[in-house]
Amino acid sequence: MSGGSNIKIININNSIYPSKLKNIPNPPETLYLEGNINLLKNNSIAIVGSRACSENGIRLASHFAKGLSCCGITIISGLAKRY
Repeated sequence: MSGGSNIKIININNSIYPSKLKNIPNPPETLYLEGNINLLKNNSIAIVGSRACSENGIRLASHFAKGLSCCGITIISGLAKRY
């Protein structure tokens, strides 16, 4: 996440907290969101990998993310470096 001024904090008890995430074993109590909060309502997928991945890993993650987002699926990521 960048800056800090645009980050929204969503507690598990907040009505916008994604219900599918709330129903997994041991869901996170707090989400930190940067961007369009309404995207939490969409079908989504998380792409998880190394914070120091190879060039091939970057290429493959980008390929998958682009393909899925073109199908209307929201891509969720964590604190990996931005390229």
